[in-house]
Amino acid sequence: MQQLDTLSTSQYAVMKNGHDNLAHLAEAAVRISVASSLCAYGITGRTDALLYEDGDRTPQTSRQYLTEAMDELDRAAGTYRVLAQNLSRRLASATARAEDQPRIDRALAGPGTTTPPSPLTSPPPAPCAAGSPAARR
Repeated sequence: MQQLDTLSTSQYAVMKNGHDNLAHLAEAAVRISVASSLCAYGITGRTDALLYEDGDRTPQTSRQYLTEAMDELDRAAGTYRVLAQNLSRRLASATARAEDQPRIDRALAGPGTTTPPSPLTSPPPAPCAAGSPAARR
């Protein structure tokens, strides 16, 4: 979850589809957490069977938890794989990077701040009015 927090405040969040990608990452993180819990239930069930007389003597319940955990991990891995491929393609594309750069620049400038125009795209200076101090020079 710490990685998700870090990504949510990085340039990744402002790239095209960044927020959607973060939502998918959050889903994958939750799936991993669920899988961890399912593994713990499966292990606890087998431990209880060995330690307590009234424990479930069949391994079926534990196997079911571990199978569900494996399914959740497979789904999370699939989500990570798709997101990694999409991001790799996006970063490899000069057109996509050019599309994302203004978004990143605006995000880095901060809220309410406009990004100053680059020297290549700066508008020409406005002509001086006859009575302005610059015109008197």
